[in-house]
This record gives sequence, structure tokens and C-alpha cells, in this order.
Amino acid sequence: MKTPPAGFGWWLCGAALALRAGWVVYRWTTHGSGFDYPDEDLHWQLATHLVRDGILATDDGRLAARMPLYPLLLAPCAALGSTGVLVARLMQTLFGAASVGVAYRLADAAFGRRAALAAGVLACCDPFGIFFANLLLTEVPFTLLALSLVACAWRFVAGPGAGRGALIGLAVTGAAAALTRPSAVLWLPACWLLVAWLHPRRRSAAPRLLLCPVVLGLALVPWGLRNRAVLGEYAWLSANGGVTLYDAQGPQADGSSNQAFLQALPELATLGEVARDRALARLAIAQMRADPARVLQLASTKFLRTWSLIPNVTEYRTGAAAFVGAAYTALLLLGGAAGLVRTARGTQANARQLQALLWLPIVYFTLLHSVYVGSVRYRVPLMPLLAVAAASTLCPSDKRAFAASQPKS
Repeated sequence: MKTPPAGFGWWLCGAALALRAGWVVYRWTTHGSGFDYPDEDLHWQLATHLVRDGILATDDGRLAARMPLYPLLLAPCAALGSTGVLVARLMQTLFGAASVGVAYRLADAAFGRRAALAAGVLACCDPFGIFFANLLLTEVPFTLLALSLVACAWRFVAGPGAGRGALIGLAVTGAAAALTRPSAVLWLPACWLLVAWLHPRRRSAAPRLLLCPVVLGLALVPWGLRNRAVLGEYAWLSANGGVTLYDAQGPQADGSSNQAFLQALPELATLGEVARDRALARLAIAQMRADPARVLQLASTKFLRTWSLIPNVTEYRTGAAAFVGAAYTALLLLGGAAGLVRTARGTQANARQLQALLWLPIVYFTLLHSVYVGSVRYRVPLMPLLAVAAASTLCPSDKRAFAASQPKS
């Protein structure tokens, strides 16, 4: 394979933008400003009420239904009315294109230019990334945050000249990730511990990494204080964790999401938003303790749902969408496993460090959604990480081009 020219990453970003924008415009011409999924409508409600009423709230009055960063990003678009839906979706195409650029540069720095070409092409042509660019869900911005966080973590470990900037980037992207998706909050400390362990100078790195939890705490404090003011409770994350856990583990659970139980439990009607969330969390935990075998059975179902080769939605389980999704997913899984084995057998410490940082969120979110609801959408931010891991199969041999795997300034 020929080595691609310098600057080729920009062409890949442009191609990624064109693919995603083309899909968004096509769906706009055929479906207009309507939403395909309830969570899309919920995010738009939050942004609309913020613009119109000055408060982050849903139509039914929930004040902490989701974390605040994504609705804040949508707010300027919501001010434009229904046209703002198109603007928001086009904004997401920029996030998707930027993710391709991060994947390309990360693979280039760690594995060399040929691997960067493979990672960039795989991320650019990701059918799930293209499809989700049209959905007002957190998957697309969180993909960019997750990739950037891993890139900053690796540069802090492997790039002696980029220590301060990489550390600041690691702290800021971590805080932004938590403010976008509360499910990231346990990944962050696991990542910090892994970074401290991988760093060649652990004793000096560990105290510096304390910046990360400090920045995270400072980012969450305004949100917690705001919730205390409007809800009477310090809800540091969303008031939706217990609801989601009951959705995943309650007696009605089957591995998918169906929150019809909220109407089937009349005793919840008298509870406040935070109290309801806590009550559902207690009920879910009690159910799990009463039947641990069922928890394991559901975990296997959710694992298969999350990593299903074809989408779980009936509409996309046949035809071209199913074939392309299955082929792409299989390619990344096989390539990622092969890259992990190849890197483990090599002697390049930087490459092994990046593999560890890439696979940590893949394993973490897989396990998390084996407890919570399982769905293909929850693996969408992991696919570019797998693309970089798969591209490592093209890493130059240790003897021939070790210098090609060194971080570039």
C-alpha cells in the first residue's frame, strides 16, 4: 500500500463531511423536520424551552431529564424554529468530520501514515456515523469527545513535548463528556488511573492528573447547584439513571428500552423528579438481588443487542442497510482484534499504550450496557476507536520504522 501524502487527512475530513451532509439533506427533503426517536424530541424540547422560557425543561416539566451540554449546543439552533433542526443536523456533520480528522491524526502519530489512511477511511465511511449524523442524539458529539479524550490521554503518556496541553485537553474533554452523557463518569477515573499506570514517570504524572477530577468537579458544581435551586436536590447527574436502570432490570425488562412502566406504576405520580428516579433505582436493585441469574441472562441479551451485526430496528434489519452494517461491523471487530494481537507481540511501547486506551472505553461501555439497556446506538461512539485499533495492523514493523510511530508535534 502506498503511503498517502501529507495533508490527506483534510481530504478525508471533507469526504466525511460530504457523506454526512448529503445524508442529512436527503432525509430533510424526504422527511422534513420530524424526529424518528423520542430522545430526539426530548433534546429539542430542552433546547426550545431554554430559548423560549430561559429554563432547561421538557414539555412535561422535567428539569433534569438529561445532562445540559447537548441541549446547550442545540439552543442556538432551536431559536431558528423548525429550520433550526436542519442547522443542528448539519452542525453534527461537522462533529462527524472532525472525528474522522482526530482518528486519522491519532493513527498517524501512533502507527504511521498507512495506518492513518486505513483509520481515516474506515471512520469516514462508517455507516453508523453517517446515519446518526441526522439524529439529534448525543452519539455524534460524544464520539468526538471520546476520540479526543483518548488522543489527549495517549499524547500525555507518549508525547514528552505535549504534556501540559495534553493534560489540559484530557481534563476538559473528560468534563465535557460527563456533561454530555452521565454514563461516562466511571470511565473517566478508570482512564485517569490507566494513564497514570502507563506513564513512564508515574510518580510525577499522578499528582498532575489530579487536575482532571478537579476540572470535572468544577464543571459539575454549577449543574448540581442549579438542580438544588429548581428541584430541591443536589442532582449531580441527570434524574434519569434510576429510570434507565429499572427499564433495564425491572420485571418487564427484555434488554430493549420500553418505558411504558412509568404509566403502569401510579405510585410514582406523587413523587418528585429526583425522588422518582431514586425509587426506581431501589426497585431495580431489589429485582437484581432477588434474581441474579436473570441479570446474567439479560446481560447476554444486551451484549448481543449492542454488538449485533445488523441493526435491532425492524426497518433496517434487511436489505442494503443490514448488509452494509453487518459487513462494516464484522470488519472492524476482526481488524480490531488482529491489531490488538499484532501490537501486543510488537515492541513499540507507544502502540501498546494506545491500544490499552482504545480498548478501555470499548470494554467499559460494553459492560455498562450489559447492565443497562443494550442497543446498537450505544456502540456508535466506539466504532471510530475500533477503526483506529484495526488500522494498527498496518503499523510499520519495529525494525523498519519505529520512528514512524512516534508522536508528531
